[in-house]
Amino acid sequence: MATLIALLVLCLLFVTFSYIGFCLASPWGTCLRCRPGGKNRTCRACDGTGMRPRLGWQLYVYARRLYRDGTH
Repeated sequence: MATLIALLVLCLLFVTFSYIGFCLASPWGTCLRCRPGGKNRTCRACDGTGMRPRLGWQLYVYARRLYRDGTH
């Protein structure tokens, strides 16, 4: 049982660090609201660009701002 838990923890760590690397390599993803048609000029989520930051990138920017604002 302990081996199974250790394997699950390792898999979770691998997936987490892979997603972090993916967000650092490609922080922008396609807009979920505009995806079928491409660029929608009236989309408020992406301002009509068709691209919006990934959730992991948004969390990174939020944490970075919290750190910066707390240390200055």
